[in-house]
Amino acid sequence: MSDPLPEYPKDLEARQTTKSGVELFLRPIRSGDEPNYKNFLQSLSDHSVYLKFFRSIQPTDDFVEKQVDVDYVHRMTILAFEGGGAEKKILGMGRYILNEEEGRAEVYFAVRDDHQNLGIGRELLSYLIAVARKQGLKGFTAQVMVDNRRMLHLFRSL
Repeated sequence: MSDPLPEYPKDLEARQTTKSGVELFLRPIRSGDEPNYKNFLQSLSDHSVYLKFFRSIQPTDDFVEKQVDVDYVHRMTILAFEGGGAEKKILGMGRYILNEEEGRAEVYFAVRDDHQNLGIGRELLSYLIAVARKQGLKGFTAQVMVDNRRMLHLFRSL
């Protein structure tokens, strides 16, 4: 028998505006987001995919389903939607996976290539930090490629 689906945390929905003026609707991923999330993954350049996953991936239905499978505690994914509503395109995603022994989570995220350098990654990371603190996490770890200068700069700036 499978575990019951976790309750969607509506209280984690938020509206943010980046310093560059991009309006975002941030919310946890949920069942039903698969088609939109797959479109987001397919919008990423090969280089962006490589920087995020350290390898080339094909966003198969199975891969997308695994990414959408969250419990909102140990596995959390926050989506950043364009503008004020959840039905518009996904501009970015941030995810963490908790290591219970350490009380820390590994974090990673991606932003659409055509929306990079607008502060979306910074908003996602800041929001993930707030969510993690609310969940009692001690901190984040991240694996970042040496040539991923944007990500290194972002982590160092916080």
